[in-house]
Amino acid sequence: MLDNLVPASSSPAWPTAEVTTTAVAGRVQSLAVFVGPSAPAGAEDVARRGGFAVVRVADAASAEAALSHRSADLIVLDSGPRSQIDFSACQRLASLRAGAILVITCSDDEVDRVLALELGADDCVSPRCSDRELMARMRALVRRHGSPKPRTNDAHVLRFSDFRLDRVKRDLRRLNGQRVPLSRSEYDLLHLFLSNPARLLTPADIRIACKGEQWLNPRNVAVRVYRLRRRLQIGSGHELIRTVHGVGYVLETPVAPG
Repeated sequence: MLDNLVPASSSPAWPTAEVTTTAVAGRVQSLAVFVGPSAPAGAEDVARRGGFAVVRVADAASAEAALSHRSADLIVLDSGPRSQIDFSACQRLASLRAGAILVITCSDDEVDRVLALELGADDCVSPRCSDRELMARMRALVRRHGSPKPRTNDAHVLRFSDFRLDRVKRDLRRLNGQRVPLSRSEYDLLHLFLSNPARLLTPADIRIACKGEQWLNPRNVAVRVYRLRRRLQIGSGHELIRTVHGVGYVLETPVAPG
């Protein structure tokens, strides 16, 4: 888990919450994982000033093991003074779909940068770019990749807690076979939570992902989360959706193909 990562020098204490995006000092803080040997902290300092919690791991293997259990908002492959991009790391981490990938490289070889992008990097930047540009690129990557959305390549039946959801039939049942009726908006909301387990979803995230006129009023999000929570509570005996007051909601149960 990412809880096992060692924070970079002078970075803030590692967050202990069970979500990647954590509530820190009343705001949502994104996570940036830097991959590579320790290097001058210029890019890390830029990330911190941009509102990221920063963690550095030594190599791609450590990052891959950690990110298989928890997503990050941004993964930064920092080659430091070396000119060669770690293409293998780029490809392996991209396959996890655990966060947007930014490559920082001194290489002036266009072929290297194009290959990194073809292998899964979302952006390549030179360490010679200004702090303002680097921060803008980091934030842009998070905006493009950070909006939670249902995945399209998962198994069509998902199992969680005491329930099984057939996404083809849009059918939710308890493990004993008893059907749990869902309205269209309740199904859309449940589908979103199951596609983003253990991730903090803000009301804005939910309105963007679910769409529809019924979501335009911000108060409708709280009402529909309450109704869905009640339906799930009947079968599970406890609440599966936790409210992070003033921030959003988290589904706190494992989700597996079913």
